[in-house]
Amino acid sequence: MRVRRRVGISVAWIVSLFLGAAVFPGNVRAETLRITGTGGAIGGMRLLAEAFRKAEPGVEVILPRSIGSSGGIRAAIAGKLDIGLSARPLSAEERAEGGRQTAYARTAFVFAVNPDVNLSDTTLAEVIDIYAGRKTDWEDGTALRLILRPAADTDTITLRKISPEMAHAVERSQKREGLIVATTDQNSADEIERTSGSFGTSTLALVVSEKRRIRMLSLSGVQPTTKSVRDGTYPYTKTFFMVTRQAPSPAAERFIRFVRSPEGKAILSRVGHIPLP
Repeated sequence: MRVRRRVGISVAWIVSLFLGAAVFPGNVRAETLRITGTGGAIGGMRLLAEAFRKAEPGVEVILPRSIGSSGGIRAAIAGKLDIGLSARPLSAEERAEGGRQTAYARTAFVFAVNPDVNLSDTTLAEVIDIYAGRKTDWEDGTALRLILRPAADTDTITLRKISPEMAHAVERSQKREGLIVATTDQNSADEIERTSGSFGTSTLALVVSEKRRIRMLSLSGVQPTTKSVRDGTYPYTKTFFMVTRQAPSPAAERFIRFVRSPEGKAILSRVGHIPLP
């Protein structure tokens, strides 16, 4: 069987959505902020954008679909986005090209299943068996449908860093035939939602902020919550960054300050984020 791959959204296509400035009544042109990147951050950013618009009605914030961390970084450095959202830090090359990053929140990296799966807890050993292909059915005999992410995706990188055994299992999973490969965080959540017996990865921030109909699993009895991330009992996390050029626009600077303000942090805290100082 051939691997089914969801087609990603190209940066060029997304940028075409931004042509033309936002126009307010009376033909008064507003400042426009263009923000996208990693899908895990977009749900929280939408809520921040709504609050920011109320605070600054002269700024229009556009948040299109995810183009991934690397897409958001490239577009921000190229000036096609005002702010790129990333679930990884900038590389040395990206910093040399003029990228600037602001870490603003952490969230739990989670294992999740379709609600029809009779499972609420998993173990690292079981997850390794799933990715290695040793576990292909659930306990009731129904097929286990693993939803993969691309090899270079931050979810895949996060998995590899868990342990050498997990890294080996992930490498094996990338060679398996017939698996669904979801190219963005939203694609992955979509596939977990609609695929019977599915198992995949996501983040607490995405599931909560987008009100996704998927079940996040506890890991050896520890629930992925903001509290368990804060106290270190839940060990796996992702950090979100806002990426700009070295000299971002005044509107982008104000938005970044808003995200890091008490009001912005309160919004993030309500939807599965742990704001950073």
